[in-house]
Amino acid sequence: MGETDGEHSQGNRLTLGQRFKKLTERSLPLVAILYVSSAITAVSTFVTACVTGGHWYQQNFNWQAGEYAKLAKLHAGYTIEKFEEELGRPSIRITISKTNLGNLTQNTFQPRSEYWVDAVTDPHNRVVAYAVTSCDSDFNPSFTYWDGEQRRVVSLNETPFLSVFSPLPETGSVKAYISGSIGPKYYFAIRAADSISANRSYAWGVTNLCPWKAVRSTHPDAWVDWFSSAARRFETGGYAITVHAKELDKLGMDLMSEYAVNTYAETAPRVDFSVYPDQIGANPMVIPPALSHLPWSGP
Repeated sequence: MGETDGEHSQGNRLTLGQRFKKLTERSLPLVAILYVSSAITAVSTFVTACVTGGHWYQQNFNWQAGEYAKLAKLHAGYTIEKFEEELGRPSIRITISKTNLGNLTQNTFQPRSEYWVDAVTDPHNRVVAYAVTSCDSDFNPSFTYWDGEQRRVVSLNETPFLSVFSPLPETGSVKAYISGSIGPKYYFAIRAADSISANRSYAWGVTNLCPWKAVRSTHPDAWVDWFSSAARRFETGGYAITVHAKELDKLGMDLMSEYAVNTYAETAPRVDFSVYPDQIGANPMVIPPALSHLPWSGP
């Protein structure tokens, strides 16, 4: 029985693949275009994978270098917009005090879980003081200042408290505060502003917003004893004490030699640390408990 015209026509109909093959066999330029297009797609996919993989690696294994670069671009005296450009929006923003500089605002950033940045701004959005606190022993940003004789370097979780405070400056002091078992605890060495420091104030120390790192510990659990002794000695009658650098006793100096600082701070020219109503830097009492290590930090 012979094929009908419809069956004969359907049998000779080429598939899409067969038609494409015949077309490419007759058109070399088309083949070249398709080849180049495929190569570009492959390269683009490879580059995207490399960039994505590189970003993932940097975020998880080599993240410190990127964060150090951000912090190196920041100084007290810059605008808050510059800080937000590098660090993103602050996690916490509160009005803290009225001063001769006007109403001040405390801006607390947490760019990553490993560290905090705190910036106090005046009504013109100028950062009049800022501080960096490291919560990770492997996060060690470095900061420098001139003490009139040499260039000093402070590396968080590496530099012993006292090593950047020796010889003790005439204008230096130690500010300390303790308020109960899970309240704030901090000890800061403060170098007051003078012509040598270009009228900037500097501070470094330890705050229980983040863990403290012992460089060498020979006086365990002695911080509270030293604080109590100093409070009696200077008759402060409160939770806060300020001791002139020249009046530090041996125990105080020993303790400050045994722990690395976890916080660095500086002010803009002609500004002192009184712009902070409580402690220098991020205040753990205004940070939600889920974000703060407060109950577990300290010596």
